[in-house]
Amino acid sequence: MSKENMKTVEVYQKKAGVYLATTIEHDRLDPSKAKKKRERLQELIKRSFSSLPHNAKVFEIGSGDGANAKYIESLGFKVTASDTADAFLEAIQKQGLNTIKFNVLEDDFKEKYNGIFCWRVFVHFTRDDANEIIQKVYDNLEDNGIFIFNAINRETKSIDNEWVDFSNEYHMGADRYYNYFCKEELDNIIAQTKFKIQDFHEEGGEKNNKWLVYVLKK
Repeated sequence: MSKENMKTVEVYQKKAGVYLATTIEHDRLDPSKAKKKRERLQELIKRSFSSLPHNAKVFEIGSGDGANAKYIESLGFKVTASDTADAFLEAIQKQGLNTIKFNVLEDDFKEKYNGIFCWRVFVHFTRDDANEIIQKVYDNLEDNGIFIFNAINRETKSIDNEWVDFSNEYHMGADRYYNYFCKEELDNIIAQTKFKIQDFHEEGGEKNNKWLVYVLKK
């Protein structure tokens, strides 16, 4: 586990409640935009996991408030939601979800899954972290399993990484480590496994290219 991620996890442990509150307030500023963003993500999840059988086992890395895990469960899957911060775990449990405390860089998966979902989490991983995690996910997916994740596009930034807090829905009152990835870089990491890129697109931001979105198949 990198020192950058370790320090960031410590911040979330202390400040996750603030993150949850500011996210709610931010969505209230423009409910229509928040609704469209949520629906777009749900459509991606539904389409990408459509090949999985009913009652397939899906694991979410970094569930936050549990909303995405709850949607995945509504599609007929058996979901295990996870996070590292107590406030997030409490929010997830209120959704009635199977919930565990889990750090993907330190903890082992207890079983193999048909699908693994990891949304807006790679922002806090170094390149070595990302390499380790993608291989770890591959090893813990069943054959034909699906992995969905996204990362911030380096092309939209002037630096490779930074310690920063934000004034919008990501505001927490403490700096966290943010790392930005080039598509070529992630493609090379993925190529070191036997994953196949089933789908890729860019989305978000003023030029619709803020996020690199991957759907990988084992």
